[in-house]
Amino acid sequence: VKAISGDSNINAIISVLSVIEADVLLLGMRALQPDTVAEVEIIREQFPDLGIVLLVGTFEIQDIKQLREFARRNPYSWAFLQKHSIDNAVKLTHLLQSIAEGHVVLDPVVMEAMIETGDTGTAFLKQLTDRELQILNWMTRGYRNDTIAQVLCVDPQVVERHLNTIYSKLDMGTTSKHPRVNAATLYLKAIGQLSGDDTSKM
Repeated sequence: VKAISGDSNINAIISVLSVIEADVLLLGMRALQPDTVAEVEIIREQFPDLGIVLLVGTFEIQDIKQLREFARRNPYSWAFLQKHSIDNAVKLTHLLQSIAEGHVVLDPVVMEAMIETGDTGTAFLKQLTDRELQILNWMTRGYRNDTIAQVLCVDPQVVERHLNTIYSKLDMGTTSKHPRVNAATLYLKAIGQLSGDDTSKM
């Protein structure tokens, strides 16, 4: 991890990115500004292979619609998280590796807002707790239970119990032969990365 600039100006960031070979860009800010997502779109257009991580202190619900549109257009290599959720080196390392590998990671609070404002067919996901959404988020990115446990600093059995609770809440415990895949499908639809037409590909 290398700090390349303390300047949040988009032109300064693009100038630095033009002369280095970066895998992931980590942007931290006190609050998500109205033009932040649009600026991130510009960076993604100019550097399509660059992973992007946004760490913010606070955000407004009205920003969620814009973030959903960004998610639809960019189904790979980005993360949007509240700063306090990345509180140790292990989490930061796993996050950067995940984004570099092409995954998408969302803060549970952001996920809840996307569910509230998204497709009514996925609205029942709001019955999941923050921790359950967090585990579901990592699961959909291809992480095994033991890896998720390491990231969250909990025992693997805790992750397994949470997953069983998720399946039960989504009525998949006994009605689905592939609850893990079906839960992941619902999650991806909720954040705008999977349409109904794409479901058959899962």
